[in-house]
Amino acid sequence: MFKRKITLGVTAGLLGAFALAGAAFAQEGPVDGEHPRDSIKDRVAEILGIDREDLDSAMSTARDEHREEKQDERLAALVEAGTITQEQADEIDAWEDAKPEIMDDLKKLAREYGGVKGDLAATLATLVEQEVITQAEADEITAWTDAKPDYLDDLREEMRPARDNDRDGDGERDGRRGRRGHGRHHRGGPEGREHGRGPGGPGYQQQSPEGGTGTSFTLPNGSELNI
Repeated sequence: MFKRKITLGVTAGLLGAFALAGAAFAQEGPVDGEHPRDSIKDRVAEILGIDREDLDSAMSTARDEHREEKQDERLAALVEAGTITQEQADEIDAWEDAKPEIMDDLKKLAREYGGVKGDLAATLATLVEQEVITQAEADEITAWTDAKPDYLDDLREEMRPARDNDRDGDGERDGRRGRRGHGRHHRGGPEGREHGRGPGGPGYQQQSPEGGTGTSFTLPNGSELNI
């Protein structure tokens, strides 16, 4: 069964606290090379009496658990609505759980290091060539995308009319969606890569480099499932 019983507890509270902190400092830039958000996290770690590394690890775990909980709820809603079977829900859940960790940073890395829009293979080759990711990581991503359940693309097309109906007159969706990466991918290389900086490639525009690997479904209650 894909349903999990996850107790978020204090970690959920921490997520909320950092969300507020992020909003408060959203318009502020780095001060002396340090972002205000980092100083807040350093202070929280000090108050809790833990290392900053442990705090970051706990936050990453909390985000993963929260995302998994929401994923389970949305898959359950699709099963209840008769859109997919329980077997398909389990298969989707297992596939999503097998997602390589580096996938959370792939869009950001592609923007920064010149990924090729709409071409996952070319994007991965570019990142490997620049030593942003390893060949093993690229192979893992390719294997995962190739293992995507065949029916997901068809299901996305079937659900598209419902998604289009959710747009308002300006073409904006009533609900907001998005999965954010929870970690930073540090890799040796030219100066500045350790801080997530790099040359933006002219061939890459701000669009998913996965080449159609993402799938989004609108549920009867208006919320969306992103996989």
